[in-house]
Amino acid sequence: MLSVIQRSPQTFAHYSSEAVRLITQFQNENTDADPRRLPIVQTAEWYLGSHGRWSEGTIRIYALALEQEMKSLLEYDTFDPDSREGQILERLKRDRPASIKKAKQLKKEELAAHYSSEVAGLMEQFQHEHPDADPRKLPILHAAEWFLNSPGRWTAEPVKVYALALKQEIEGLLEFDSFDPDSPEGQILHRLECAPPAPLKRAKTKKARAVAHQKKVVARKKNAATVKKRKKRRKSLPMKELRELVRYFRSRDDEFSHWIVGYIIFASRLGWRPGEIINLQREGDLIRAAAEKHTNNRGLADTCEVNIGAYIEKAHLITSNSLALEIDRWIGNARKWEAYYGGKKKLLSNINSRLATASKGCKIRRVCTYTFRHLAISCMKASKFTRAEIAVIINHASDRTASEHYGKRQHGVKRPKKILRFNELRLPLVRNLAREFKRPSVPEKKSAANAHAPFGQEALIMEAETAWRPSF
Repeated sequence: MLSVIQRSPQTFAHYSSEAVRLITQFQNENTDADPRRLPIVQTAEWYLGSHGRWSEGTIRIYALALEQEMKSLLEYDTFDPDSREGQILERLKRDRPASIKKAKQLKKEELAAHYSSEVAGLMEQFQHEHPDADPRKLPILHAAEWFLNSPGRWTAEPVKVYALALKQEIEGLLEFDSFDPDSPEGQILHRLECAPPAPLKRAKTKKARAVAHQKKVVARKKNAATVKKRKKRRKSLPMKELRELVRYFRSRDDEFSHWIVGYIIFASRLGWRPGEIINLQREGDLIRAAAEKHTNNRGLADTCEVNIGAYIEKAHLITSNSLALEIDRWIGNARKWEAYYGGKKKLLSNINSRLATASKGCKIRRVCTYTFRHLAISCMKASKFTRAEIAVIINHASDRTASEHYGKRQHGVKRPKKILRFNELRLPLVRNLAREFKRPSVPEKKSAANAHAPFGQEALIMEAETAWRPSF
């Protein structure tokens, strides 16, 4: 074998690259390795303990590469043979890891030895129970027949091991041939492989039965959840039911329920996405929020924006409280609840849970946060906003999405159109993709009847009973 000094530059470089590749593989699989130790030493120890991983040729190359790199650490000296590095170098020469082929062979030999030991124990047990067995017949065949005719004696795992062990020993009786299938030995082999004795069924303890039952319940629920189709979001909400929800939350004693009232008011008027409602900010008369969907031309702009100056003026005529201050307080509480519940996603999940409970309490179909978005867009349609104007208010890039996907005009109520203002400079940016459908218009009387009450005198979104007041 050539020493490190006698190797050609090409061979030296090849071994160096192999060592680097092995070190990289070690570091990828052992990210928590001690950074204070040399990577080449750690890699060598890992390599020497990795049996059955590489072929014989790869093992030889890695051993020579690691040996070369470790010897290169000392340019004019050698490691002490008793040191850790010296022992590693000795093992790289004489005690390399077993190859894949050798490891499989060793495993096979270990398994064969284990099976032979099991058969010896089984034969000893048979002879102890049947001392008068026919001595003219091979003991292994006696033991195999006794084993096959003893159902319910051993549990499933020993039955499997004994069957494989007996099969191995009987097949070993003929070194270069196999038994005739019709011979007694052939029939025994067939039964050991295809019809071993029935295993013993152990009686389960009370705890084991409880655990098994719980696993069945979990599996049943998981299967039911997989099969069950996802329910569609509710796209319509009569104003009567909306008022019932508001009354329900205002009647609660906790602060979070009162804050949800403000969420309902905002969401059912603006029509923004739930995450945008939670993140809204006030700048004078403008309400803004970062748009959740503005990539790939899905949104009109990167911010949603409307002017609520008319609401602030009308609120001042109805109540002495400042609507702007109430909005600022609600926004501040939104940040508080987001931090309390651990993020926007969990906050929305809790709002939906409260809405589900409120829906049951009010005995109405389940309402979720997106229901208010559908309601707001339905009311915009009933209030004769154009498709492009609705797209600007809810920040859609085209006028088709809201007209075809969201709530229908007949489910909304007519509201004062001028009270919800928007940036008209955004109108030319809306793409005209909406399809035309021939359908009868909704009579204004029908729309007004759906409201169940006049809507033009409200301060924000509902009539005086649900007007914005400092209760959330």
